Order: sequence, then C-alpha cells, then structure tokens
Amino acid sequence: MEAEVKKLKLNADNLAVCLHSLLKRIEQLEGSAGHDKSNGTASDINISPSKSIDEALGALLAEETESAVNGPKSDVKIICNETVSIDPDTGLKKRTKVTERILTTKTFHAIAVNDGETHDCNYISFSTNEPRFITLKSNPFNDIRYHRQDGAFFITEVKPASSYAKDLHCGDAVVEINGQPSYTIRNLNSLHGELKLKVVSIPIHQAPSIFYRAIFDYDPNNDSYIPQKWSGLALKKGEVIQVMSQDDKWMQARKVNSVDKVGLVPINFASERVAMLTPYGRRVLILLGAPGVGRRTLKSMLLSYMPQYFATVTPLTSRAPKPKEEEGREYYFRTKAEILNKIRAGEMVEWGELDNQLYGTSADTIRDCIRGGRMCVLDCAPQALRYLYNKEFMPFVVVISPPDLTDQWQINKAKPNPRTEEQLQMTIEENKLLLSSEYAKMFHLILPNRNIDITFRRLIDALNQLKSEIQWVPEVWLSR
Repeated sequence: MEAEVKKLKLNADNLAVCLHSLLKRIEQLEGSAGHDKSNGTASDINISPSKSIDEALGALLAEETESAVNGPKSDVKIICNETVSIDPDTGLKKRTKVTERILTTKTFHAIAVNDGETHDCNYISFSTNEPRFITLKSNPFNDIRYHRQDGAFFITEVKPASSYAKDLHCGDAVVEINGQPSYTIRNLNSLHGELKLKVVSIPIHQAPSIFYRAIFDYDPNNDSYIPQKWSGLALKKGEVIQVMSQDDKWMQARKVNSVDKVGLVPINFASERVAMLTPYGRRVLILLGAPGVGRRTLKSMLLSYMPQYFATVTPLTSRAPKPKEEEGREYYFRTKAEILNKIRAGEMVEWGELDNQLYGTSADTIRDCIRGGRMCVLDCAPQALRYLYNKEFMPFVVVISPPDLTDQWQINKAKPNPRTEEQLQMTIEENKLLLSSEYAKMFHLILPNRNIDITFRRLIDALNQLKSEIQWVPEVWLSR
C-alpha cells in the first residue's frame, strides 16, 4: 500500500510540474495574442488558465499547428500521438499524449546575380594528379620536341604558333596513345589519323632544373611583342618559375606552385636564377653496409615513401641495351671508351667491371639529382666517400649494421632463400671491418637492422631531425 501511495505522489508531482510549465506557456501565448490585437493582427485563440489541461493542450497544439501551416517562414511541424493503457496491478487507466516538434528542411533556390564582366578562357587548368584526354586530328609529334623517359614521352618544346599549342604544353607527359601505353610505341612519326592522347603534367623534379624568381610583375597583356596574348604567363614579384625550354627571345615556363599552366616569358625579363634546396640540409644520403644487411631494401622503401624528397641516380654501362630497356631508365648506355675517359678525368664516383663490361656512377648524374631539389640516395661502397665527403655533396652517411648471429639466424629462417651460417658470420665480420676502417670517422649514424620496418622508421626519424635540429658539419664545408 505504501509503495502504491508513493508512486501516486510521484505521478502527482510530475503532473504538477507539467501543469506549471503548461500554464506558463499559456500565459505567454495570451500576452502574445494581446500584443497582436493592439497591432491590428488579432489572434483567434484565447486560452484561459481555468480550462482543463486537455482543452488547453489542444488549443496550444491547434495554434502551433496553424502557425506551422500558415506561417510564411515557419519550418516547424507538430505531431501529436495519444495512447490509453490500463495498469495491470491497480486497474487504473493511463492516458499518454506525446507531442513532437519536427524541424522541416528548407529549400533554397539559386538566384542569378550579375557578378561583373565575363572573360573567355583559352585553356583549362587541370590538377597535376589528374590526366587530360586530348583528341587530335593529326600527328602532333612532327611539330613538337620531346624525349622518351620512364615509359612516357616528355614534351620539351611546343611552338606558340603551332595548332597544338593550346592542347599540348612543355612539361606534359604523354602516357597513352589510342589506349596503348606509350612505351609500347617505338616510332611516333609513323602514326596517322585521329590520335587520342592521355596526358599528365610531370612533377617538378622530372623536368629541367632551371628556375628563376621574378623581381618585378610581368603582365603579357601589356607586352606588345608576345605572339599571342593568351600564350603568356602572368607573374607576380617573388614567384618562381621552372623553364622547360627557351630560344633567343622567349622561355616556355611554368610556376612551381602551379605546374599545369605553361606560358611564354621574355628571355630578358627581370629575374634572378635560383636553385631548389632539399629541406634536410644535406645533398646526398649514403647507405653503407655489408652485403645482405638490407640497405638496398631501405633505399627502395625510401624512394617509394617520399619520391618528392628523395631520388637516386641511373648508372652508366658499356654493354648493349637489352630488349625493352630504355636510355636513362635502367642505364645510360655509353661506349667503353667513353666511360674510361670519364674515369681518367675523375668524373666517376665508383666503377667496376663485370663480364668484360664497365658499370659505374657518374658525378654528373648526382649533380643533376641535387639540382632537381631532392636528396640523392646512394648505396655505394665506402671508397666512394673519398669523392663525396666534401662541401659540394654534403653527405649524410648511415651505416646499416646486422644484428648478432643469434638474431640473424632467427630472421634468416623466415626467408624463402635462407643463407648459410658461414655467410651470416661473414656478414658480421665485414661489418666489424667497416666500423673499424679509415672511413669510420665519416659515419653519422649506425642503425642495427633487426626489423626492416623499425629500421626504416628510425631512418625517417633521423632524417626529420636534420630539418629541426642544429647540424654539425666539417668547417671546411662552409668555407669559400
């Protein structure tokens, strides 16, 4: 009995709170109605507090529903549900009324607004990462200059007066022709009829490393000598351009922060020749280590992880190219006499002979990589430090060291082609010789490689520290 009385009292208290809130709302509505009458906009609903709760609630809902339907700016919808149930214990009837206010979605219509003068655009800018698909009625490769690299055709010059100048630009790479990959097409001049090209803008580091910073603004619309106004490249003071090609009067260039649009800039415009510097403060990353420690794997991971910051070089060889090999991709193919002349002239960082053919790395290929604004990654022999450890190349030297024999053995068992215990022991001995050699004073970091992923992460962390911490280098590197 006491529990039932307590429950009824609780219901009465809740009802009193609801009634108080309802009466307060009714008074607000009555005050609003009186205010509307004084302004000549009478309300048809006048609710008295003496009316029953159901009548008051019904009047309130009717007023809000009418406001929702007829109001010019209302976005409120009222839904009312009423249920009657019988308490199985007491037999009392319970009447429940649920009121919901739902905000409906407004629909807005665009209104045409005159935003000023419109301009004709003779070109379309595309995102660097998105290809362009171009259909040409005839073969353009007889009227433009290009070179083949990495399985694509890189356009190096397009004459402004050419009929293809609006579709093809310097710095474009043609990756597909009529649905076929470019590397499968050997003779471009033999193509006839309509051609469908898939074109992308090549990254900055794959284009010529010639950069200028504008000292003053340049507006091609004010240049009376430019062949076509639309072909010019407007510049603001301080903007940096990359020159794709040039002649006696004009440069075909693009902005480094917007590589999709290539235009003409006069050869004598006020500018300063500049170079791009890697953010790591060093120009070459040298990975040393005994055979089998994983330095080539780390090099490949680094080049794939951040190709915009790291690059490597293409070696030279005196052997003939194999089928599907391309100049500058797998090797630079030179005669044996040419490579020997480079060795005598001191232009080779390292070299060797295999099957009576010469292989090696040229210093010029490293310089080209550096001029492209990227850190050159080399996995070379320690003897190459004699050539590279100077202020021109400013290397960061990392030694990849093997773990002890027990750890090596555990790692080796998981490999598809495990090495013998003698080979593992030889790796450890060669590492000891390297760490005690005359080159040890040039080492900046030693990374034991127990897990390739962890070692790679530690290498990235060490490189990031070069960007944020003070570096100590030989004083001679900073002297003139």
